[in-house]
Amino acid sequence: MSARAQNARMRQPSELPPHLRNQPFTVAAARTAGVGRRRTRARDLVSPCYGVRATAATPNSLLKRVHALTAVTGAIVSHLSAAVLWGFPLPQTLENLAVIHLTSRPGQRAVRHKNVVGHQQSLEPEEIVTGVRVSCTSPLRTWFDLAGILSLDDLVIAGDFLLRRRNPLTTLAELDAFLAGKQGRAGYRRAMQARSLIRAGTDSPKETELRLLLIRHGLPEPGINVPMFDETGGWIQDPDLSYEQERIAIQYDGGHHAGPAQRRSDIFRDENARDAGWRVVVLTQWHLTPPGPGMEPAAVTRVRAALTERGWTPEPGQKPGRRQRAHPQPHPLDTNGR
Repeated sequence: MSARAQNARMRQPSELPPHLRNQPFTVAAARTAGVGRRRTRARDLVSPCYGVRATAATPNSLLKRVHALTAVTGAIVSHLSAAVLWGFPLPQTLENLAVIHLTSRPGQRAVRHKNVVGHQQSLEPEEIVTGVRVSCTSPLRTWFDLAGILSLDDLVIAGDFLLRRRNPLTTLAELDAFLAGKQGRAGYRRAMQARSLIRAGTDSPKETELRLLLIRHGLPEPGINVPMFDETGGWIQDPDLSYEQERIAIQYDGGHHAGPAQRRSDIFRDENARDAGWRVVVLTQWHLTPPGPGMEPAAVTRVRAALTERGWTPEPGQKPGRRQRAHPQPHPLDTNGR
């Protein structure tokens, strides 16, 4: 081997121990494993935060970043960062924040690092979930901490996510028991406001957004994913929202409904509902967005028109969102149930 080749080989960083290669590690852990100071300063390593190293090839995902930070600080991932890890639906402006939220327990200093929001608060043992790589606040505690960050509607959307129809993270009974123990705490009042509007069994954040929109504009509160049956008792569908009394089904079609296969399925879905005498209202994001300042969203206009056609009239002094009975008025239907 030539002298030049030997010098080049000597400049190559030595191999790290296997347990340090694919995850962030502290400089102290590297020292314990026999890795020298020069190796921890090599160019193939990056420093997510002070005292931590990771291979440059390690993806800079949120999980990797919080793993690096908690390895040094021993803090708990919380607030918006925990919400992202749990998959909470958040406003787009908050989904990809560079800052990390970490909570230290009483007696420990709040974490002070670049791009870190340090909190210091008491956490009950059941409010901490320990994973393979990090510990973070439980779904219920994470939602409660969001009360001081999110708007009321966004907090309700996050609460509905906790109680979603498939793979819920908690139950209404557990939510109520949790809140009962938080009286007097910061965020309790906002959390209780949201609790009055939270409903179980939703399938998407847009269902919640649409439900809140209708209630806010004085329409009765619709049912959520209530099964629809034909005259023989055969199941037809579970509309996103519905008014059983008026036989009105409301479907929110997101972007995935644009595909040919899904579109054919939606047409078949709605034809069966109409054949059974239901009025079907299909809405998209466009219908949820007001056309101008102070103007009513098309979703509200269309749902109100459908209710009126089926004999519903608002009762004088009726509080928005409270279920209102339709006055018994004839409403002739066409052959499609419209």
